[in-house]
Amino acid sequence: MPYPVSPEVAGALVSAQGVAPTVESAAADASFATLVLGNSAKAFAQLVFEDEPSGYAAALRRNAP
Repeated sequence: MPYPVSPEVAGALVSAQGVAPTVESAAADASFATLVLGNSAKAFAQLVFEDEPSGYAAALRRNAP
C-alpha cells in the first residue's frame, strides 16, 4: 500500500514552484500524486538497478595502489 501524499506536502511542492495553492488545490494535487505514485509503484519496483549505482567506489578500487 503506497503512502499517501498529504495536502501540506503537495502545497509546499507547488509553492516551491512559485504557485500559490489553495486548500482545495492542495488536496486535489495530493490526491492525484498519491494515485500516480501508487499506480507506478509496482512497475518501478520491477526496474533493474545496478548493485552499485555510482561508479565512484568502483573507480576508487580500480585506481587504488
